[in-house]
Amino acid sequence: MVAVNLAWLYAITKYGYPPPMEYVYRVVDDAIRLGFSNIELEFVGYENLKEFEEHRNSLKRYIADRGVKVVNVAAIFRDLVSMDSSIREKALEYFRRACELAIQFNSNLIQTDTFTPPIKFVGVSPYSRAIVFGERYSVEIPRDFSWRNFWNTLVNTMKRCSRIAAEYNLKFVIEPRIGETISNSDAMLRLIDEVGEDNFGAVLDTGHLHAAKELIPLSIEKLGDRILYVHISDNDGRDNFHWAPGKGTIDWDSIFIGLKRHGFRGCIAIDVGGQDIRDRLDEEVIQAKSFIENKIKQYGL
Repeated sequence: MVAVNLAWLYAITKYGYPPPMEYVYRVVDDAIRLGFSNIELEFVGYENLKEFEEHRNSLKRYIADRGVKVVNVAAIFRDLVSMDSSIREKALEYFRRACELAIQFNSNLIQTDTFTPPIKFVGVSPYSRAIVFGERYSVEIPRDFSWRNFWNTLVNTMKRCSRIAAEYNLKFVIEPRIGETISNSDAMLRLIDEVGEDNFGAVLDTGHLHAAKELIPLSIEKLGDRILYVHISDNDGRDNFHWAPGKGTIDWDSIFIGLKRHGFRGCIAIDVGGQDIRDRLDEEVIQAKSFIENKIKQYGL
């Protein structure tokens, strides 16, 4: 049966971005209290990764002693998409260190983002200081910007990340997100095709795809067996809020029919959170977990 886990958005919503290390241990206890035995971890930037490295043994014991399993590790290093090769190389070395940590935490999956190209945001930019949903962006394109050059750099970097992950027998996934380079299933499919590595695939994020006006059952058909992981949340189809399933306008039955059709056997993360629901976070997560577990049973996943 497909397993359900708690996504790291819970930790971000409750404790900050990224959560101070002292609160990472609390997230493990939160997950247990909410009925989860599987969780994500996330490293945001080099200093945060170093904190996890320093705590690797104690945190690993803490997680194992409580019967919890880490099913995904997200390594969020914005410099992976830098156009400066020396900066990119440093980020790739940190990505390798993240893979080493993923193995130590017994995860078989590692994830990153594609961030934004080197363009100018007037005002707020996506995910710069916090995870904020429902923002609007104003963009200026620099004179020296070349989409083709940036795209080639992205493809080559993601190929190298895939190969590094493969050295550790890890699957490597990207999550299409509103406001980033890969923001929809077609862009994700193109990246998968051009990277061309067997261990590389997609996170099907229902909240982001629905806010991007995607027909999610069609997204599932496009990505097929390259969907290696699922993030579950709901919204109104306009803003990328991350509510409990059933609180928005997503057609959940079609999604589960599609996942079954393509033999999905990965994990489904409850990716519910954001400051708009912080005061009722636990309630929304519990509702989401129950809703999804019932769908898994209903469709025999």
